[in-house]
Amino acid sequence: MTEQHFKRVSPLVLVFFTALLVVPGSLAQQAQVTVASTASAESSFKYIANTLTAFRTTGRLTNNPGIDGADLEHFILLLDEYYNQFTQGFGSNSAMCSFYRDPENGRMTIEERGELAFSFLRDLPARLDRYISIDQDFQDEVEIQFGSILKDNINVIKLDAVSNQRLPASEFDEAAKINFADTACS
Repeated sequence: MTEQHFKRVSPLVLVFFTALLVVPGSLAQQAQVTVASTASAESSFKYIANTLTAFRTTGRLTNNPGIDGADLEHFILLLDEYYNQFTQGFGSNSAMCSFYRDPENGRMTIEERGELAFSFLRDLPARLDRYISIDQDFQDEVEIQFGSILKDNINVIKLDAVSNQRLPASEFDEAAKINFADTACS
């Protein structure tokens, strides 16, 4: 190969090898962001579900992130709104739950019913994108309505939130699908 050929090929080779080095790094970084965003969405959902359940049971805001009495009603309405957004595809009024609870489907095995009910949900990547988007909207709305301090407090509290409800944010085996449908559709 002559020096002239080397000069012509060299920039192309350099671009190719640079792309090989950069793309995998950015894909790994994107995967980390997606995992963190999914974990945030799951934690937000658990916080919202737990807070609403406790409030409806006791009439009090447990693990109060800093809401005063004047803002309590508005805060609960905001939590209700985002709970409904998160559970749109699998809430008690969803097509999934209607199918799962339909007495006509009682002739199926519970495994078949769970599998078919779960098929009413979007595919996993679409669900994850939706939950991440809802979580980001929730974070933004809390900050707009109540300020960044309250948002930061919620982000700390939500890490310890416990709820028997969860998002269908991963692949479920047969038993997990039945358990999820039983919990979501009760």
